[in-house]
Amino acid sequence: MKRKVTVVAVAATLGIGTITAVSAASSQRNADCSSGAHTLSHSGDTVYPETGNGGYTSVHTDVSLRYDANNNKFLPGNHVTLTSRATQCLTDFSLDFQANSGGKPNGSNLTVGSVTVNGQPATFAFVQPTYPGDPNGQNDPDPRAHQVSQANPVGGPNHNPLPPACSPELTSANASQRDSLNGTACPANKLVITPSAPVANGDTFTVTVNYTGTPGLHYGADGSAEGWFKTTGGNSMTTEPVGTENWMPLNNHPSVKPTYDFYSTAATGKTALANGQLAGKTTNPADADFPNGSVTWHWHADMPIASYLVVSIIGDYSFDERTTAGIKYYQAQDTHITTTQQKKNKAVMDKHADITAFLSQYSGPYPYPSDGVVAGIPSTPDSVEEMQTMIVFTNGKVDEQTLYHETMHQWWGDNVSEASYTMAFFKEGLASLGEYLMAARKAQDAAGGPGTAAGRAAFQQSLVDQFKDTYSSMGTFWTQAPSKPPAYNLLEDDASYERPGGSYIALRQILGADRFVAALQYIQQTYNGGTLTEPQLEDAFQRYLPNPSPACTARLADFFTQWWDTAYPAGGDPNRPQITGPGLDSPDFYQGGCTATR
Repeated sequence: MKRKVTVVAVAATLGIGTITAVSAASSQRNADCSSGAHTLSHSGDTVYPETGNGGYTSVHTDVSLRYDANNNKFLPGNHVTLTSRATQCLTDFSLDFQANSGGKPNGSNLTVGSVTVNGQPATFAFVQPTYPGDPNGQNDPDPRAHQVSQANPVGGPNHNPLPPACSPELTSANASQRDSLNGTACPANKLVITPSAPVANGDTFTVTVNYTGTPGLHYGADGSAEGWFKTTGGNSMTTEPVGTENWMPLNNHPSVKPTYDFYSTAATGKTALANGQLAGKTTNPADADFPNGSVTWHWHADMPIASYLVVSIIGDYSFDERTTAGIKYYQAQDTHITTTQQKKNKAVMDKHADITAFLSQYSGPYPYPSDGVVAGIPSTPDSVEEMQTMIVFTNGKVDEQTLYHETMHQWWGDNVSEASYTMAFFKEGLASLGEYLMAARKAQDAAGGPGTAAGRAAFQQSLVDQFKDTYSSMGTFWTQAPSKPPAYNLLEDDASYERPGGSYIALRQILGADRFVAALQYIQQTYNGGTLTEPQLEDAFQRYLPNPSPACTARLADFFTQWWDTAYPAGGDPNRPQITGPGLDSPDFYQGGCTATR
């Protein structure tokens, strides 16, 4: 049965109070204040346009979980406190929180008990998102303004001509089901909070959301599941791109990067893992929730973390830590993994410090004081994610090639994050380059090592061979522009990984190996802890052209357009980029008026 929905709202009034910490609110007329935006997306966006929230900047988040790991339940006392800074005078503002997944398999079923702003009770309501740029405002009464689609316009059975308000949540990855939810109602996953008095522009304020229940999974536009995976004795987690909102409320957009502290309380004997460094453990006496006592694990992450990189894993995990070259490395494995597989995993995990040191030669100094690897049990989906400072393998197996990829992400995607979903290609391409550098390193070692001419030649040839393999791709390989993905192909292998990965090999040939490394390290230094747009990425490489003549500058701009922004007809050559680099399959960058020297 089809439901006709306007703006769904579930409200709770918790009392009226004065927010004494809002110093300037009393001097501002309510007429000067307004609601914060319910999205950080722009007009016309079709990739998760429902995510993010405006009117404030996220500064810091304290995540305080009380978790019954054996029954996968958040218990009373479970809460999140978010510290933010208002960028306008706010009558109300929103967070992303899919408290209820609508009956989807292993979805979330959480209940918000209360919300406070600066310690004072606030009212709250769950509402549907509205398509970005709606001229009728984010409370548009037209139900078509709050509908699902993969494309713009929504279409669907009623041929909705408006843009989508949200991406679909598909439980099947079958391409035939891709558009099956187009034109249906978006879920009410915007938690709108109204303080008892406006929050003044420029003021720092805290919001505490108290909630209990079952955390769970979010289903993406490609049919994949991400979020909080229930396991035997606890959970595992991968959340890209938006699954964090199925276990905690937050400003859920890759450009939002607060710092974090985690206080995870679970039964004695459980292990709690999170971003950053373990700051301490507190043993608690027995109580009704934990009759045999509990332990609170405090993890401190004083670095900005994008929403999809936040991790909290609690369960039956081994735990080890060691320090190498000033960096603390954590290792954890679900104890339900076979002993034989745990030994194999540990052999790879023990290479983590060496991998980090090797990749530092290209990306610059490792940006954090710690890193870690977690192996989850095999019953969860075959998925791996570069959770910041705590890489998660959820398929029970840790492999070296993937560890190179995810470690490279600690610089690319983690320290310097994509400013929007459509920039996923930038970081996935560089993480793929991390894999190519691993293969080149192994070829170099087999040929005599980095100190020999034969070793250096083997390193170079390995990268050339990888480029040739990519550039010779046929079929539909070139048909999606990396910078213009639909939501269902946001993390598609060809366009998001291999094609941009090949482009970075070509850029290395164009700039020269040393200049290419200098460009990477310039980006890390310039955008450290922040985000990056495509124009900023292109500008960084332009700065390191050996010959910045007008002809070469224009040719490099064409290179970016061809490799990152162009969708070609199927078939491969000649339907592919027509600019490569010296020593690679032609045509060479340095021709047609552009020379390698000034």
